[in-house]
Amino acid sequence: MVKLSVSTCPTFLSPLRFNPEWLDAVFSAASKVWVGFSGGVDSHVLLHALVDQASDQQKLKLAALHVHHGLSANADDWLLHCESVCMALEVTYVAKRVTLEAQASIEDAARNARYQAFQNVVGEDDVVLLAHHAGDQMETVLFRLLRGTGGKGLSGIPIERRLGVSNTRIIRPLLSVPKNAIEDYAQRHQLVWIQDESNLDERFTRNFLRQRVIPILQERFPKMEQSIVSSSQRIATDYAMLSQFAEQQLVAWCNAFGGLDLSYLISKSTDERLFWWRYFLLGKGVSLPQAQLDNVDAMFFSHEDKQPAFIFPFGRLMRHQNVVYLLPEEEEVTVSPLLSGVPLLRPFDEVCVIGSDDCVLKARPNGESLRMPSGNTRKLKKWLNDHSIPSWWRDHLPYLYHGDRLVAVGDLWRHPDYVHLTVRWKRNPRLPFPMVEHD
Repeated sequence: MVKLSVSTCPTFLSPLRFNPEWLDAVFSAASKVWVGFSGGVDSHVLLHALVDQASDQQKLKLAALHVHHGLSANADDWLLHCESVCMALEVTYVAKRVTLEAQASIEDAARNARYQAFQNVVGEDDVVLLAHHAGDQMETVLFRLLRGTGGKGLSGIPIERRLGVSNTRIIRPLLSVPKNAIEDYAQRHQLVWIQDESNLDERFTRNFLRQRVIPILQERFPKMEQSIVSSSQRIATDYAMLSQFAEQQLVAWCNAFGGLDLSYLISKSTDERLFWWRYFLLGKGVSLPQAQLDNVDAMFFSHEDKQPAFIFPFGRLMRHQNVVYLLPEEEEVTVSPLLSGVPLLRPFDEVCVIGSDDCVLKARPNGESLRMPSGNTRKLKKWLNDHSIPSWWRDHLPYLYHGDRLVAVGDLWRHPDYVHLTVRWKRNPRLPFPMVEHD
């Protein structure tokens, strides 16, 4: 899919008057263009302006997506209101009801549910347009600053990003538009919109900033919104370039399996190491708070634990031969009988045996010895060490038995009495398998 460049294709000719070239770039690159439509003034203005300015052909691709959180007693009425607006504008309307996961922050839970709904509805080649504006950007930067953010946080809400791990693009075309310009448009076109009562609840930090703090600051600094938005844009540019340079360096420091060689970091200061940890993980789609990065650094540069493992939601970090790898979550080992020629798909591999219908995959044995082609035997544990098998693979290796006899370990070892057996073992690359070559 073509990536839309806001910098080379300006969004507006004037506030809320879209540049036709930008519209062409958006609609030509997408199978469908979705507007995240809450029914509030911001999303209503965005949808109305698109309908008003898009061509007839472009409007055929336009759709509105409303997410029903159920947090308000008025949520059902809002759903019907959004439906009626879309009917009047002749725009395809889709509503999704969501259930919020238990989280410390209702705001976070609602946002996560909203983006999950987007992922469930939109296609790989679609675009999602959201109505965040300059006021939202200012609030976000202030909020993150007060929480103690770094450069990425101060860059604010991105103009454009991917939706999850898909190719779907999220674009925020109103991000530089002041709130008053949006309200002026709504009044001029006599739009009717939803007023969410939760926006006045000062228990939520963003509402407190909006209602109490920002008005006082704007009395002293009338151009505060413009200044903060401009600063966030410059920081975003600097951060993007820094990310690019860091990525280039990490390519040289990571091996073919994506592992970070710690020998490049050991002589650096703690602050420098934390910088590289952050970019190593960000390059793999993982963002950890500062406290967890501190724990990661302490864990992997400590000699107290030879097999450290840092576990976090959806993954883990582990070390092998002084290289740290980002691994998927651990899963149970699959044990099962095997039929000759019938592949067995497991979480991290695929196993197929040819030559016998009486073989069984079993769990990793204890105290087993392997017979070598020379006739000598080698304890399994020592053999695993000889071949530098990573600790995260040792339980998941295909331990193939015929009766009570271990006859093969994947395609790495085979009992000399079972030369008629062929084991085809395909490893999933998401679980790295760095090892020395075996005889």
